[in-house]
Amino acid sequence: MQYTYSSTDKDRFSLHDCYAMSVELANDRLVFRLPDGIFCMDYSDEWPNTGKAEIEFVLESADSATLHTFVEAEGKTFRNEYTVTQMMEKINSGEWELEFAYRYDGYQEVLYRCWIWENPGRAAYEGELWIRTKEDMIFRWDSPV
Repeated sequence: MQYTYSSTDKDRFSLHDCYAMSVELANDRLVFRLPDGIFCMDYSDEWPNTGKAEIEFVLESADSATLHTFVEAEGKTFRNEYTVTQMMEKINSGEWELEFAYRYDGYQEVLYRCWIWENPGRAAYEGELWIRTKEDMIFRWDSPV
């Protein structure tokens, strides 16, 4: 997909409160597509404030990303682990929407705290998306509409 702009300057961007509606994995590149955009400091204070956008991660290998969800039931919290393939199937089928909340950067690793919105019931689960990457993430976006 073509976008007008591209940057690896992660300090200029936030995915907080932004929704990934599709995910692709090809050649160890994990790409989240955000049709409602992302937040870029170059624009207004609105959230999100770009046109459609995507973020790309170059993975060490296809199993270098894992999603953990935390589901409350019967007074307990259950942790479920999903592979990239399982996560992609749920998001791309429309069963889930992934809402990014907070990003934590580590050495060759990124952690996103997120919410998983389950359709059609709209139940929300807390999640942690762990991504091991040796390269900078790439932000791509179009101008605000």
